[in-house]
Amino acid sequence: MTSAAARYSIPSAFTGAEILLPVPTLSQETHAGHYPEYDGGGEAWCSPTSTAMVLDYWKYARGFTDSGPTEAQLGIFPGAHDDGQVDYAARYVYDWNYQGAGNWPNNTAYAATFPGMNGFVTRLRSLAEAERFIAAEIPLVASINGNLPGFLFKKTSGHLLVIRGFTPTGDVITNDPAVFANADADKVYGRADFESVWLEGSAGIVYVIYPDGVSLPPNVEGLDKNW
Repeated sequence: MTSAAARYSIPSAFTGAEILLPVPTLSQETHAGHYPEYDGGGEAWCSPTSTAMVLDYWKYARGFTDSGPTEAQLGIFPGAHDDGQVDYAARYVYDWNYQGAGNWPNNTAYAATFPGMNGFVTRLRSLAEAERFIAAEIPLVASINGNLPGFLFKKTSGHLLVIRGFTPTGDVITNDPAVFANADADKVYGRADFESVWLEGSAGIVYVIYPDGVSLPPNVEGLDKNW
C-alpha cells in the first residue's frame, strides 16, 4: 500500500486561516512514576494525556460538562494526583495485552464512554484535511514518529499530541504533552517538519473526539471518504 506521504506533497498547501482552539494544556511528564501498573506515566502517557486535553476542551471551553470524569469518579480513583483526569484516562485506556496506554482505539473508546461523546480513529491525507476539523472547532490527536525539530526528546519513537490550530503561515499549533510543565505544552511546529513525522510516521493517524450536536466537516470532494 502506498503511504500517504508518498502520494501527497509535503508540505501541503495552506488554504485556511489563522485559528487557535482553546484546548487546555497538560503535561505527561508531571505524571512520571504514577501508577507503574498502568505503564508509569511520563513518556508512556502521551496518548491518555492528549485524550484528556481534548476532553477538557469540550468540557471547559465548549460547555459539554459530561465530557470527562466527574469529581466523584476522580475521588474514588486511588492515590489522587494533580490533573487526575490524566491518571484516570491512563487507567481506562490501558491495554493489558499490549501493556501500554497508547492503543489508539482504546483511547477513542474511552472518550466515547462519557455521555454524548463520540470517538474514532482515521487516517488523514494531509494537514489540509486537518484544517477542516480545526475550522469546525474540533481538535485532533495526531500520531507522529521521527525527527521533529523542537521536540523535547529530539526524535519520537511513537508519540501523540493535539493539533489545535494553525499560524498565519500554516505552521501547526499543538498541545504537546512532552513537556515538563502544563504551561509549556503550547508548541508550534513547522508545517513540513510536522507533516513529515505525521504522514511518514503513522500515515496520518488521528483521533477524532467530539460530542453529539457538533457536525464533522465535509469530506474532500473527489477522494474516498475517510471520516
